[in-house]
Amino acid sequence: MSHFSEIQTNLKNKKALQTALKRMGFEVEESATGVDVRGFFGDSVKADFKVLTRTHYDIGFKLNEHGSYEVIGDWELLPNVSGIEEQAFTQDLKREYAREVIVQLAQEKGYEIAISENEESKDIELVVSQW
Repeated sequence: MSHFSEIQTNLKNKKALQTALKRMGFEVEESATGVDVRGFFGDSVKADFKVLTRTHYDIGFKLNEHGSYEVIGDWELLPNVSGIEEQAFTQDLKREYAREVIVQLAQEKGYEIAISENEESKDIELVVSQW
């Protein structure tokens, strides 16, 4: 039996969220009518968009009444079939999302951005400047 869980977040910028997911190597799928997020034995729930995990399980994103996206997945079994752990996924997503929000905002304001990333520690350093 599927066990879909919804993870509350403060992720509000859809463009930054989808860009972050793509940077993490995921394919984003969306539809004007919503998408089905797949779980165990063909069970599914509706979401605004989802990422494919190269398995028969998906991770969905649904805008809630507070204007933030909830992360939806069958987290009971998803790690077993995909190797994607809930905590590591959300941590990586929040880091990439923060990076994208800063980059988008800086670009809108006309700033130049220098980015350096440490693959081992996963640290991201952003230097924003204006001449």
